[in-house]
Amino acid sequence: MLPRRSPVASTIVIASAASPVRLAATEFVRGTTFGWGKRELAAWLVCHYAPCLASDAVVHPDGAGPRSTTHSGPLSTTSAHLDGDRVERLILEARSSVLRLLADLAWPSQAAVRARSAIAAGFVIETRAPRAESVWAPVGRKRMRLADRVASLFIADAIDNPHDYRGLSLCRACGEVGFGGDAAHEPSCERARHVA
Repeated sequence: MLPRRSPVASTIVIASAASPVRLAATEFVRGTTFGWGKRELAAWLVCHYAPCLASDAVVHPDGAGPRSTTHSGPLSTTSAHLDGDRVERLILEARSSVLRLLADLAWPSQAAVRARSAIAAGFVIETRAPRAESVWAPVGRKRMRLADRVASLFIADAIDNPHDYRGLSLCRACGEVGFGGDAAHEPSCERARHVA
């Protein structure tokens, strides 16, 4: 069973159904379907991933600031010096890990295991949205693997929207992820014609 929501004192803005968290996560899957390089990964980290992270004020409400293991930015300084081949391997490994995660998130018992693990690792935290409902948000940490960064997005979304993941679908041709039984495809996807 996924974690239950409880009142918390923090504040974060996250939309519901098509939240930035879900959009960032699905953009990684869709984008990496056809291959990404260093530039595409950097753009995703800055434009999609980083805006979804819980702020330092949410992660550290006591005002103590980031601890040595916490980092609100998407990349550590060492990752900026990776060569193209290493970046490609990291992306492929992350994609493979995320596809396994998606298979697990479709099953409530497996989703609960993955959620508890991410919460225990500090990759996902509970926060409060402006209307006072609690939501889950990803947290960026220093030296966090790319796979864990993407996983934190999907797991936060799955905790907030568990029913959407029961009908999860993935088109291996175009990379579109469908939630709640809704399969979405790029207009140019050849497989789109064969999906009911």
